[in-house]
Amino acid sequence: MLFRWLPALALLAAAPVMALQAASDPALADTSGCSALIDIVQESLRGEIEVACPKDGGEACEAKNGQVRALLDIIEQRRRQKVDECDTLAHVNRLLRTLPPKG
Repeated sequence: MLFRWLPALALLAAAPVMALQAASDPALADTSGCSALIDIVQESLRGEIEVACPKDGGEACEAKNGQVRALLDIIEQRRRQKVDECDTLAHVNRLLRTLPPKG
């Protein structure tokens, strides 16, 4: 199941590099790439909670789903507050790393 996180994590790993490039070159200050990556992460996270939790181990699954919902809420809140999309992407990347491994 970890393989489903790999595309999102790979994209998130690139966020600090993109943010550094934007900071060093005003022409690269466009955050549309970060916005697109956040959209991908949101879609991936939503897909995670759409899967029904099994009866065996359901408690851990529900806990993970709660964490995923919290991440989705954070993304939505930061977007409503118009926080820089690249900053949001880096923040979500840090939070994703705190999630327990998929197993």
